[in-house]
Amino acid sequence: MNPGSQPLRINGAGKPMESEVRRTGIRVVGNVPWGTHFFLFYETKEDLLDALVPYFTAGLESGEFCMWAAYKPLTAEEVKRAMRRAVPGFDRNLDNHSIEIVNGPEFYLKGQEFDLKRVIRRWEQKLDYALANGYAGLRLSANTAWLKKKHWSAFTEYEEEINNFLVKRRMLALCTYPLARSTATEILDVARTHQFAIARRNKNWEMVETAQLKQAKAQINRLNSELEQRVGDRTRQLMIVIEELRKEIEGRQRVQAALQQSQAELAHIGRLTAMGELAASIAHEVGQPLTAIVTNGSFLLRRLAGKITNGDDLRGAAAAIVADGKRASSVIARIRALLKKQDTVMAEIDMNDAIQEVISLLSNELSRNRIVMRMDLAAGLPRVRGDRVQLQQVMVNLMINAVDAIRPISDGPREILIRTGKEAECVVVSVEDSGMGLSPEQMERIFEPFFTTKDQGIGMGLSISRSIVENHSGKLSASRREPRGAKFEFMLPMAGAADAASGC
Repeated sequence: MNPGSQPLRINGAGKPMESEVRRTGIRVVGNVPWGTHFFLFYETKEDLLDALVPYFTAGLESGEFCMWAAYKPLTAEEVKRAMRRAVPGFDRNLDNHSIEIVNGPEFYLKGQEFDLKRVIRRWEQKLDYALANGYAGLRLSANTAWLKKKHWSAFTEYEEEINNFLVKRRMLALCTYPLARSTATEILDVARTHQFAIARRNKNWEMVETAQLKQAKAQINRLNSELEQRVGDRTRQLMIVIEELRKEIEGRQRVQAALQQSQAELAHIGRLTAMGELAASIAHEVGQPLTAIVTNGSFLLRRLAGKITNGDDLRGAAAAIVADGKRASSVIARIRALLKKQDTVMAEIDMNDAIQEVISLLSNELSRNRIVMRMDLAAGLPRVRGDRVQLQQVMVNLMINAVDAIRPISDGPREILIRTGKEAECVVVSVEDSGMGLSPEQMERIFEPFFTTKDQGIGMGLSISRSIVENHSGKLSASRREPRGAKFEFMLPMAGAADAASGC
């Protein structure tokens, strides 16, 4: 086996093979595909060596198994000496049987009889050996100087058969005929049974096309023209399809943009709806500092109208007015942020801080419904990247749902528990309530648009919340809480997490 060759998963049983060209080593011929069968007429042994030495050198370099059936005027020893001059370390090729140099008549004849089927069977065995031992294929050359007149008819038939045999196999064959001994009829026979020829002209090799090769080339040119026509037609068809596809993509992009706009509008409506549900709580949140401002203002007016004023009392009342004004302003600012219709603003967010703002906004609602708020916020919680208003909207929706679930409860604890924590590279936020809980049927449909368990709900809060969380590469889920109640949990990628783009 040739040490540099690689086994190929192919056999010599006439199965189709991949299109692959091989170097012939003969400059005028260049590269040819497997299955090439050509010939040369020679006059001297130098002609043979000049063509066959580079031919077999290229075969050894290409990892092919080589068979040289030599005969007069070249002896086996002359062949070996010539190959040693051309191929460094040629004896290694002889030792590992990468090349066999055999006597022509001994290979072709059995006694004095020529049996074409027997010879073709021997070539097939050589090819099987080559492929079984990891060679790329079989390269052969045979000198026909041993042929006698009685063999000519059978040998011509053999050349025709081998022509058909080779075309389906990983084989190259170069036949050599002595010009001096060939008649005009024999020359025509040889030309007919090979694909092309090479011959000496002014000491240079030239390629001579046979009628068969010319016909094949004409056929190839015709097929190429037809192929070019078909390619042109298909290209035009493809351009039409591409243009239609471009229009369809643009249409889909417009639909996608409209859908995103609709989702933004829907989210805004969801925030308005949530704030509407909290109108009484919001009024109380703003009303408390306004009442304090009015009270302290009246106190200041009375003191200023009197004859005796205490500077410390006046300063204290004024300071209280300022503090209550800031408190009312802060409440209004938070409400405006939630109600404002604006584009998504991505930033790094401290979820603990965002949650506490929402709880502050809902504190009166919790007190009015006698609900205890418990918090278990993880210290040093990593930040997430997202839109603060949208994520606070999720918290408002989840907490309003928790309040609504607890409101009808007359026995047992009335509490909401908010937890934050870290799981892998995600921040986890959960809202648990001690309310009525969810049935298995409700659990399956809870995130569907327009599905609601409330008497007067529109069924969009949780659907919008899930959409917001998923747009932040996170996920929102619901589960039952023991012994009663429900738990809603959402996970968001940590800011700067390696897999933030793929989500939690």
